Amino acid sequence: MDGLNYFEETASTLYNPDVRSWKQEGGLVIATQCSSIPEELIHAAGILPMRVRAPGLQDTKNADAHLHRINCSYSRSVLEYLLLGKLNFLDGFVATNTCDHHLRLVSEVEDKSDYSFFHYFQMYHTLGQGAKEWLLIEMNRLVKEIGTTLGIKISTEDLRRTISVYNRTRRLMARLNDMRKAAPPPLTGAEYMNIVLSGMSIPREAFNKRLEALLPELEKRQVAETRLPRLLIIGGACDSPGFIDFIESKGACIVADGLCFGLRHYMGIIDEAASDPLEAIADRYLARIPCPSIIDGFDQSYAILKEIIDELDVQGVISARLKFCDHFAGIRKMLVDQLRQEKSVPVLELEREYNTTSSGQISTRIQAFLELL
Repeated sequence: MDGLNYFEETASTLYNPDVRSWKQEGGLVIATQCSSIPEELIHAAGILPMRVRAPGLQDTKNADAHLHRINCSYSRSVLEYLLLGKLNFLDGFVATNTCDHHLRLVSEVEDKSDYSFFHYFQMYHTLGQGAKEWLLIEMNRLVKEIGTTLGIKISTEDLRRTISVYNRTRRLMARLNDMRKAAPPPLTGAEYMNIVLSGMSIPREAFNKRLEALLPELEKRQVAETRLPRLLIIGGACDSPGFIDFIESKGACIVADGLCFGLRHYMGIIDEAASDPLEAIADRYLARIPCPSIIDGFDQSYAILKEIIDELDVQGVISARLKFCDHFAGIRKMLVDQLRQEKSVPVLELEREYNTTSSGQISTRIQAFLELL
């Protein structure tokens, strides 16, 4: 399917043809380090926000000289990309304090890059009114910094136009996720991941057009009847279609996720009629699946994940945690305990590195888990 081929090619590299064209036309590109950074503010300034990744990286030998290997492999991989010059096309970087690993990455990026725009966005770590007030302060700081450093003033109308564009994306992605309720779904988990990653890597308006063209093709797509186990995957910095394909090749179908490189990035609609667009954006971020670094976020996270499990007839959950990721270790334990208490779906606990696409040990454990299902 030609549409899916485009998304696969686009997701395979950060500096893809769409970004090259954007840069050639004088456009700016600013990387975001975490899905908790409101990229709508960057888009409203006429800048391309890009969720930073390190696709295709094989090792982190240069980064390991600066970040100890007890730092997660996502942080080391992004630093490796920077040291190799693969992030030279960026014009700026917005960092945050999601966790200690991210904080170490922040200091290295600030020290070893010469971006004209570098901003530290202080992430909220609780839910509720206090978190909203904190988030609004940080959002206003980012708007001010864009104006001061880049000379770009973000108006209320700019924000409203961006909200409309992003809501269009999220409605299209909701439609795509509804298709995954079918048995079997019209696309694989790996194909879905390619679509997700493309949306984080190209101009949002172009992504919307591509996705609008693809959805009718998928609705007509004929897939062979199967009775493969239906899985949901969670975990930090899981952005590898190859890893998803590896799991599915063992005889499973990943139909849902709770990933920051996935549903967390796309779920939720922003109120377009709100009097204050910044407040409306903040409400959307606080209403989605919380990051595991949110101290009191588990109940909200579990309620949303349980609804997904029920709606998509999920039969098993895979927790693909990055090695040394303490936050996902915590939510994994809480999720397993809650699902067991309710005698719901079983959970397979995997530990992986960021660039893992296959593993003999992981293969054996997945096969055993699928036999259990």
